[in-house]
Amino acid sequence: MSQEIFKHETRKKIYNHILAYPGVSFKIIKGVFELTDSTLRYHLKYLESKNEIKSSLEGRNRCYYPVQKNMSDSKLKISIGGNTYKLNSTQERLINIVQRHPGITQKGLILKTHLKKITVAYNINKLVKFGLVQKENNGKYVNYYYLPEVELQKKILKKLILKLINHEIDEHTFLILKKKMEL
Repeated sequence: MSQEIFKHETRKKIYNHILAYPGVSFKIIKGVFELTDSTLRYHLKYLESKNEIKSSLEGRNRCYYPVQKNMSDSKLKISIGGNTYKLNSTQERLINIVQRHPGITQKGLILKTHLKKITVAYNINKLVKFGLVQKENNGKYVNYYYLPEVELQKKILKKLILKLINHEIDEHTFLILKKKMEL
């Protein structure tokens, strides 16, 4: 990080905020620092031109990432039951947060990501559906836990065994799916 780029105090604060909250949106940065659109746009474009940050359009929001993390370009692929899914950068961020904070609530995810409730709800439910995150109802709250790959495989294997026992799949299909999991 070149010292010349960060001589301006506001620019330095914006960059540090993006480091702390990768994927933060334009609106959030504007609100945090109480800047005008034109001032913020100038500093963000300057940081992008110096290759310190990258941005991507996620829905209606332009989100900003530090270059060294490069989260907006990575697309994690997962295979579940013969289907391949690509995780978007928001889903990757949520997985990282759930890994670091087991038992976090949806409100906690919203506070850490600065995303809208509907965005967090949609993406965390996708991760639950994919089997990467476990959702536990604890009375009034719902807590989320990361399922490591081994746990994920165990969970899928249990589902396959139940399907075999309930005659939803035959033994041949079970063996094929089990072998795919081991690859």
